[in-house]
Amino acid sequence: MSNNLPNGTLYSFRRCPFAMRVRWTLLMTGFVVIYREVELKNKPVELLEISSKATVPVLVTSEGKVIDESIEIMHWFLSKNDPMNALRSDNLSDEAIIKRLIVQNDYNFKYHLDRFKYASRYPNENYEYHKSEARNILIQWNSLINKNSSQDKQSSLLGKSHSMADWALWPFVRQYRLANPFEFDHDCELSQIKHWIEYFLNHKLFKDLMLRYKPWRSGDSPSLFPAIK
Repeated sequence: MSNNLPNGTLYSFRRCPFAMRVRWTLLMTGFVVIYREVELKNKPVELLEISSKATVPVLVTSEGKVIDESIEIMHWFLSKNDPMNALRSDNLSDEAIIKRLIVQNDYNFKYHLDRFKYASRYPNENYEYHKSEARNILIQWNSLINKNSSQDKQSSLLGKSHSMADWALWPFVRQYRLANPFEFDHDCELSQIKHWIEYFLNHKLFKDLMLRYKPWRSGDSPSLFPAIK
């Protein structure tokens, strides 16, 4: 789907994995939004007024609806255009697996990831324990990819093509890898997930996903995501 008219306004932050999953969905579905990069230490009053959570991402749809959960934003766009059948809406079993994987990521994996990747923020936590628990979850996902993947370049968590689960999880796996790239890349129990994450990191649209925008201020000229080339 190609649509040059903005489909709402997105408040985002370049490195936030929750925001990255939303921007990746935009790139995969062809939607365009008015884009507002948020400086987390100096959040714009407009964001604070529309969302009590005041965390990115937040979408204000073209109809004026405010959605401040990343998965709900992904669903909103995919309900309008899902060219890759990422929702697997024709398969209740696959839908349930997608939901389970996303819950495992958002509530379990991220919990442990934060406590070892940002250990200085959690001085009373056991670094090695949380690192091990996060890795154990990755090993589970690795076995899924090993089970479901064919020999093509695009390995996936569910079937032969990417689903919403792949799009929702890979920014968090990227964070895990960034904590120690050498260790991740040479972990023999994560060989499939290494191949899987490399697909996204080497994708031709990764640069578009991670394009730098100046922090938005009220009165600034509108910016678009994806940027017009």
